[in-house]
Amino acid sequence: MNEWQLAMGESTCAARFWAAPPVAGGKARMEVREMSKIALERCKTARCAIELMGELGEKYGYYTADWSGGDASKGEGGEALTVIDPEEAWVFHILSDDTGTSAVWAAQRVPDNHVSTAYFLPFIVLCFVLFA
Repeated sequence: MNEWQLAMGESTCAARFWAAPPVAGGKARMEVREMSKIALERCKTARCAIELMGELGEKYGYYTADWSGGDASKGEGGEALTVIDPEEAWVFHILSDDTGTSAVWAAQRVPDNHVSTAYFLPFIVLCFVLFA
C-alpha cells in the first residue's frame, strides 16, 4: 500500500503464452513485482495503476515472476492482481503475448457492493494433499 491507500494483491494464474526474461535469452523485461512497484510509486488511483502496468507490459514485454523455463512456466505464466484505492476496486490480468516481446492484459472494475475472488491453485492442491 502506498501513501494514497492504493493497494494490490497478487495471484498467479496459468497462461496460454509465456515469455523468457533476458537472462534466459528472451526479450521480455518486466514481471509483476516490477510493474506493481512502479505503479505504487507513481499512481494515486487503481485506474492509474492498471493503465500504467498495462502500458509497461506492452512496451517492455512481460514474463512470469517464477521463471523456470520452457513449458514448465506455462502453469504460472499469468498474474491476476486485485488493485484497490479508497474509491474503486479492479481485477487486472496479464500474460505474455505470442511474440514474447509484449503483453496481453485486461482489467475490470468490481462494481460497488460486489466482491471478487482469486485463488492460487498450487496452494489449494497442497492443502488437499496435506489435509485430505
